[in-house]
Amino acid sequence: MTTQWTTSPDGTRLAFDLSGQGFPLLLLHGAGKTRRDWRKVGYIERLEKRFTVIAMDLRGSGDSDFRTQMADYTIEKLLDDVYAVADACGCEQFLAWGYSFGGNIARYLGAWSQRVKAVVITGVPFGPAVDRAFDAYIDEFVQKWEPLARAEQSTGGKPGKSKIKGHIPVWLACFPAMRAWPPIEPGQMNCPALLLSGTKNTAVMDWLEANRPALQGSPVQLELVEGLNHPQEFSQIERVYSPAEAFLAAHAD
Repeated sequence: MTTQWTTSPDGTRLAFDLSGQGFPLLLLHGAGKTRRDWRKVGYIERLEKRFTVIAMDLRGSGDSDFRTQMADYTIEKLLDDVYAVADACGCEQFLAWGYSFGGNIARYLGAWSQRVKAVVITGVPFGPAVDRAFDAYIDEFVQKWEPLARAEQSTGGKPGKSKIKGHIPVWLACFPAMRAWPPIEPGQMNCPALLLSGTKNTAVMDWLEANRPALQGSPVQLELVEGLNHPQEFSQIERVYSPAEAFLAAHAD
């Protein structure tokens, strides 16, 4: 498949693939993944029979431009990237499906955009973009990898070519930047949303234990898949594809 390109308003060059036919569906990958993972696992082969599938590389990932400053990872800039890709495909309105980091971005699309008909949010709870456990992880990540990244840069290395931890300098910028992303609650969603999670995803299950009433009266539908942990919410396509596809198909008009 030939890679297609567009440019975000801040000049970031973005790579994406376009295939299939039907109502547009934009796929947002997780941290450390790329647009190609959707095809590797088998999602695109199935989805393109019903949808025009747009799989993009988020900034700092895959073939899209490498960015290493916290200011590059505001949620507004990431949403601008999504709109730039949608515009390049001629899509005024579209569906979105995000997993993990991409699911986090999908929450803001569903809450803030008038262009999104429905969203599937896989593996990410509502509330803050950075919960208590992730916040602690960010501190550990920065403490461990920032000295290495600085050393690599000072010796003339090319951090954009690093394969360790999925572009360490990118996540050293992106993860702390996410602390400034505002919380998103179910009642803020402007379109139908499906929260899809495995029952072994502790972040989602802990949020549900304390906040399940927040789903009542909201546009958010809950789908729990027994026994799946967070990585399996993507890898176990046979367990997660059908409810997500059915939800998206119901809003593809």
